[in-house]
Amino acid sequence: MSSKASRIALSASAAALGSLAAYWTLLATRQGHILFNARKLPVVHLSEHFSTYSHTVPGGMVRGYVYHPLGEEALQDLFIYFAGRGEDVRATAQALHWLPEGFGLAAFNYRGVADSQGDPSEIASVADAIQFASHLRRAFPRARLHVVGRSLGTGVAIQLAAQRDFASLQLVTPYDSMLEVAKKRFPLVPLALLLRHRFDSLKHSQEVAAKTQVLLAEHDVVVLPERSQKLIDAWPTPVQVQTVADSDHHNIMGLEATWLHLVDFALTTVLPETKAA
Repeated sequence: MSSKASRIALSASAAALGSLAAYWTLLATRQGHILFNARKLPVVHLSEHFSTYSHTVPGGMVRGYVYHPLGEEALQDLFIYFAGRGEDVRATAQALHWLPEGFGLAAFNYRGVADSQGDPSEIASVADAIQFASHLRRAFPRARLHVVGRSLGTGVAIQLAAQRDFASLQLVTPYDSMLEVAKKRFPLVPLALLLRHRFDSLKHSQEVAAKTQVLLAEHDVVVLPERSQKLIDAWPTPVQVQTVADSDHHNIMGLEATWLHLVDFALTTVLPETKAA
């Protein structure tokens, strides 16, 4: 190889390494925003059947919504829903017409997502979840509280259920750890060194006592079946597993069958009351 060709090759290699280093730096410094897909989204208007919720965090407010169409006194079962990556819970709320009488849903947007402010992180999402659940238990003392997590939100749901008692825990397209899921998307990144928000559901699941159901998508290329299966195999108590027909990772919460599975399972549970709210 000529000296000129060698210089060109070295320059190209240096540029490639520089780009890779910059990419790694971006992931290291902005990984919370990347992981949660934190961004503002178009306003979604909700009906008068929703009440609002907020609490202060560094940088602004976390905002949430509670759906109870027949009023607080008629609410018997309340789903506390933790959304997937980049999901605006106001948009997901458009599917709630499938909930039967006596059921409601409460959810908040993660920090930095949609109308919530602040910097998203694993620690922050779990802390906000605990504060939200405590508020709901005070606001709706007669309702049975059921935790539901989807995709990214299953990591939040599992950690919440590991620290508090609920009538049931339901996981939609869950994973064993975010590290294992991310390895597929970023194969050239040393994630074991860089990733701070690991959502190690495999570890936290060992503290969960709630009756549990897992809903899997029939076709899922985001959370691969082996990631869900590893969590299911390690679950410390019996777990009911259902596959939602004609579903994929993205459309599963927009299908009637998903909500029917959630409701049917919730109706079979008995509320434990041993851990503090």
